[in-house]
Amino acid sequence: MKKVNKSIFILGLGITGMSLAQKLGSRFSRITCWDDNQLKREEANKKGVIVLNPLIENLKGIDLVVASPGINHKKKNPHIAIQNTKLHNIKIISDIELIKILNIPNKLIGITGTNGKTTTTKFISDTLNFENFLDIKACGNIGIPFTELDIQNNTVLAIECSSFQLSKVSKLRFHIALLLNISSDHLDWHLNMDNYIEAKTNIFKNQMPNDYAVVCLDDEYSEKVCVSFKNNFKGELIKISTKKIVKDGIYIINKKNKLVIFNSFEKQELYIDKKKINFTISNANLQNLLATYVVNYILKHSNKKFSQAISLLKTPEHRMEFIGKFKNINIFNDSKSTNISSAKSALTDSVNIFWILGGRAKKGGLNGLEKELDNVLYAFTFGESGKQFSNFFRSKGINCICKETLEEIIPLLIDKAINHEKNINIIFSPAASSYDQYNNFEERGVDFKNLIKEEINVRRQTN
Repeated sequence: MKKVNKSIFILGLGITGMSLAQKLGSRFSRITCWDDNQLKREEANKKGVIVLNPLIENLKGIDLVVASPGINHKKKNPHIAIQNTKLHNIKIISDIELIKILNIPNKLIGITGTNGKTTTTKFISDTLNFENFLDIKACGNIGIPFTELDIQNNTVLAIECSSFQLSKVSKLRFHIALLLNISSDHLDWHLNMDNYIEAKTNIFKNQMPNDYAVVCLDDEYSEKVCVSFKNNFKGELIKISTKKIVKDGIYIINKKNKLVIFNSFEKQELYIDKKKINFTISNANLQNLLATYVVNYILKHSNKKFSQAISLLKTPEHRMEFIGKFKNINIFNDSKSTNISSAKSALTDSVNIFWILGGRAKKGGLNGLEKELDNVLYAFTFGESGKQFSNFFRSKGINCICKETLEEIIPLLIDKAINHEKNINIIFSPAASSYDQYNNFEERGVDFKNLIKEEINVRRQTN
């Protein structure tokens, strides 16, 4: 690949920023970097990365600033580096925009949505890699920078795209772009729903008529995107749904022993035996599976091979992950549930629920979940939002125990569950961010699993 005669400044040296700085040094005329964390700067220096304070004078001659996804470049008082960048009229981009700037010609599949991005990206990669149908590699917000991949001429990139990344997209073009769903989230960053929706729909903005735009109609915001799609975008729209019949699209129906995908374009039905499915069959995962089917269909992967590949799919960690069974209880870890939209799916797909939730509440708290509470027998709240959430449940007539930490909750939870006359589904679906007590949802999920396993092991030994 040819060298790009541009000087770039990388703001934020997390996994992606550090990878860009190390792997792209020979591709640009100059790369300099900064991170507010001194330990990150020291690590970068040891790796031979040039660290430079983003003072006004140090940004002269910079062509592009690659800002870490979490850095808000649009708020009134942004990071000082963003302020200085704007004084120089330097273009601000996200890491994935570099794929276009580097003229990487490979076919791109973009996946976004408030929920389900990681699972769908993984499902797409696993099904299309089945028996070497395609050389497809997953990257982006899934946790793998594209710079860490061995990209060959025939490699297809499946890119998980966050709203933060998409808000900085300029010319990046996706051959296939998927919008799974939109619900209220990250409004502290985007400020309002209009900005959030605009960021999400940026995934379609550079598509041409021979590209494909896949939109799920299962929520009101995405449905509105479909209604106005032709006025705003050029890609070929494919409508999908898990909740309604789409006569001019593709939809899925969940029957007793099988799933049925109806493809109106081919006038065909695909039957999937539930016994061959190894991931949790929730409405969220039906949406993820349907989106995956559509990508396989567009890329001409046969129904037979797609059906065979389904048996290999597994739910990623912390996403309605089945932990195990103990006596009369089934236990699920849904730590990735950081908003009420993702929690809704967990609540509607199960019965006799003992629900564990809490953390740093999103705007609006649990308002909007009232209709999903019929299956909740007991609630257990913890963390910064514990009291707020427990007050919500008590106002709805649902029994609730509130404690400071998960460690305090687990023994009480198991006691009440094993002494209940019904079979109980324990669901850890926090409906809030993890940042009050944990560094991320992964750390929170691991803690939950460890605490559950320790408690069950103790009870097995004492019985």
